[in-house]
Amino acid sequence: MIPINITAITDTDPAEMAAVIQSDREMIGNASPIEIASFVTAVVAAYIAGLFVAYYLKRRFSHRVRREHLDFWIRVIRVILILAAFAVTVPPFFNTGLMIVFWILVGLVAVFALAGQKVIANLVAGLALMYGRQFSSGDFVTVGTVTGTVLSVDLFTTTVRNSDGVFVTIPNDQVYNNPISNYHADVARRYVYDIGIRFQDETPRAISLIADVLDHHTFVLKHPAPEIFVSDITENGVNIRIRIWFPSPWANTRDDAVLKTSVLPKVKSALMDAGIEIPIPQTMVFFGNDPKKP
Repeated sequence: MIPINITAITDTDPAEMAAVIQSDREMIGNASPIEIASFVTAVVAAYIAGLFVAYYLKRRFSHRVRREHLDFWIRVIRVILILAAFAVTVPPFFNTGLMIVFWILVGLVAVFALAGQKVIANLVAGLALMYGRQFSSGDFVTVGTVTGTVLSVDLFTTTVRNSDGVFVTIPNDQVYNNPISNYHADVARRYVYDIGIRFQDETPRAISLIADVLDHHTFVLKHPAPEIFVSDITENGVNIRIRIWFPSPWANTRDDAVLKTSVLPKVKSALMDAGIEIPIPQTMVFFGNDPKKP
């Protein structure tokens, strides 16, 4: 318990009180009135500095960083300022040197750093993701082997809901160290389909029928326009490639199966109604000897 010299505070008139404040006389523990005043001044100054820092950060980064993340770091900075004021002004109360307090703090930081390297790595990666804004909540992304909609980006983890409705929590260091595909960053998303027809079918007619189907599809974009062309000629038939663009908000709420079943069945029906069929693999066998010859 810190001894308090009550006599030095109460048994004095105003003139003597002023003399006491300006003296080196110990009042609380080993602290003089000047040191006590320095402590109070430092704490108040740290508090006011925290207010200015909060104002500056909100003006500077409110449009770049999510509000809850910005508020968290403002609180951290204000606490650090108060702790710094304590570290500078408290040692005289306990007759300890500032260097001793400094090395104690360094030792604690080193212990926490060695004990929580993974936590620190996730924290640093989380800060990089928040500042870089590679993606945000609601975006449809692929991170490593996980594909889904981003639900939240916190300091240590990122939560993604995949197409099966499963919530996947990924440590931020894995997110930052893996390629990130953001399907929501652009307003449109392209899909490619390949359809085969027989050699005897008319290719221009097949392309015209496919174009008509796509023209009546609700979510196929007109700009960029669909691309339909012959991509390959194989031993079984002719391959027609279709490149179409969907709006990202619509495409990203569906899995690939839905996107295919909304287009391919209609294309197949239109081709079949026109007598254009899917090629069937065929094999022709030639014999070296003609059985009709003797």
